[in-house]
Amino acid sequence: MFTISAKGAYGLYAMMELTKTHHGESVQIKDIAEAQDIPQHYLEQLLVTLRKAGFVKSYRGTNGGYALAIAPADLTILEILVALEGPVEVLREQVPRGGLDFFWGRLEQGFASHLTQTLEELVAERDSRKEIFNYII
Repeated sequence: MFTISAKGAYGLYAMMELTKTHHGESVQIKDIAEAQDIPQHYLEQLLVTLRKAGFVKSYRGTNGGYALAIAPADLTILEILVALEGPVEVLREQVPRGGLDFFWGRLEQGFASHLTQTLEELVAERDSRKEIFNYII
């Protein structure tokens, strides 16, 4: 079953935070954790998973940290969530008879198709929504 847990949500927040940096710049874990209100120890685990998936790069040293390894326009929300949460699967009928496999498969595909938005598009949408609600009376 595919559910978006704190792991997936925190991972998306971390990836969105990394989109703020310019190419080649890295962000320290403590800065990401503070900016996105993510427990630092948990964030470390998430970033290791995202690094293994090839989505982020890590840099060692006093000025080290993490940076995106893929352009935000080339990385979908589905790819990030699958790396963190596992494959997209719908909880199927409790009494499997096989007669509705076509339906469950179509449901999984439809759900996955809604997650094809790129990281860049997600950040742009979030930022545009902030502008809508960021006004002074």
